[in-house]
Amino acid sequence: MHELSLAISLLDLLEERACLDAFERVQKIILEVGELSGVSIPALRQGFEVATKGTIAEGAEMDILEPPGTGWCFTCEQTVAIKDPFRTCPGCGKSAVTPTGGLEFRVVELVVS
Repeated sequence: MHELSLAISLLDLLEERACLDAFERVQKIILEVGELSGVSIPALRQGFEVATKGTIAEGAEMDILEPPGTGWCFTCEQTVAIKDPFRTCPGCGKSAVTPTGGLEFRVVELVVS
């Protein structure tokens, strides 16, 4: 489950920011986890809960925004919605689609005290 390692890395980031910005508690974290990121959101939530026990982020609320998958089709010359970065273009059926959105995994906002 790579989501646990993502949660641990996220906690490391939060602890680093706490040292730099002098806060003691993370109350809420808002993430963007794109549809094409390959991250299981339920597993990430569970991993975050496990990783943060006894830390500055224990019990923090986690909101997750899920940007949709999009790609650029070189045949159609347009942006199309995609659910899988390795599928063909839903418009023309060609395979020349490069993912352009939905790959995100980033912290958007923190609420701290």
